[in-house]
Amino acid sequence: MEYSVRINATLGDLDLVSASIDAEDHLIKAYDVFGEHPSYPGLIVLKDGILFRMLSKAYFFEVMSQQFMFDVYSRRPVNYFFDENDTGNSLMLDANTSVLKASTIALQRPSTSRFDPIIVKFSDGCFKLLDYYVLLMAENHVHLQTSRLLREANDFKKEVLGMVAHDLRNPISAILGFANILVESDKNDQDIPEYAKIILEASQQMQNMVDDLLVSAINDATDFSINPAPFDLIRLINQIIVNFKEPSELKSQIIHFFNSDNSILINADGSKLREVIENLISNAIKYSEAGKEIKIWAEKLEQKVTIKVTDEGPGMNDTDKEKIFGKFTRLSAKPTAGESSTGLGLFIVKKLVELHGGKIWVESEMGEGSTFIIELPLNNMLKIEK
Repeated sequence: MEYSVRINATLGDLDLVSASIDAEDHLIKAYDVFGEHPSYPGLIVLKDGILFRMLSKAYFFEVMSQQFMFDVYSRRPVNYFFDENDTGNSLMLDANTSVLKASTIALQRPSTSRFDPIIVKFSDGCFKLLDYYVLLMAENHVHLQTSRLLREANDFKKEVLGMVAHDLRNPISAILGFANILVESDKNDQDIPEYAKIILEASQQMQNMVDDLLVSAINDATDFSINPAPFDLIRLINQIIVNFKEPSELKSQIIHFFNSDNSILINADGSKLREVIENLISNAIKYSEAGKEIKIWAEKLEQKVTIKVTDEGPGMNDTDKEKIFGKFTRLSAKPTAGESSTGLGLFIVKKLVELHGGKIWVESEMGEGSTFIIELPLNNMLKIEK
């Protein structure tokens, strides 16, 4: 059996068994249940509707293995297996206990009960059983994932160091060079404001690059997740467009927004989708010449919601389109006003879109601009109350 669990998986995320039997039932019933469901590691024994004990399948068949014992016990109640004065030695853990912590606790049990199933308690008072071997497999999967992420983190560190050494050299040189000119120049020099502006722009370029690197590093180093909540997509896009008014006006660019509905209520992580849309609009501004138009569409169709961002930039060749969503991507086109680019933005965008169960792609021809298209599935949508 193959398991796929997150690094921070809890017992509630694993394959659990919800099977119970009453303490007054005959043991033959337990025998029948195990026969019908051979994968069950045990049964939860109830008394007056409340958890009484855990009947381990292995222990049950160990006792019942001899024909004599089977004949004697099969017509007796289940509670005959247990001492009334025994408070029970079964391991019980909360459903939110991590896989690694649970595995450590389970291994500390006495050897006589080490392989017994574990009782998992949920916040609603429900109890389920976890096979010990399922827990071990889950623990092994977590360790394998951890090892893989450590290797990826090490590779990422090497990529970052290479990128930093290459891309930060120019702004650092500019800052050092013009700062040295300021130190040596006359305080009345009319060029000082221009030197200060260059230093400021180079510093902002470095800041943007470092910010992108930190975002990517955080995403790669953690078990990234989203927190969906209902919000109005049209309102979000309008807010984003307002925030881009200044950078678009600096290049005499116009942003047009076309939407099929006045309101599209979507169940998603608003902050993450904001990051996605902001990145696409930022790129459209960055790679378009002055005076060009940027067009945005949002449309709710029968089975999906579609978001499009189109620019009038230089377009992309086939090589660019193949690697556009890769990490540290370098395209043939360059920002039109010297803006910085780490090659991480669209890599992060694709990751965030896929976390929402959606997909993103680009349609582009050389000299005809580019259109980035996002599709989110209908099951992420909420109906708008009339």
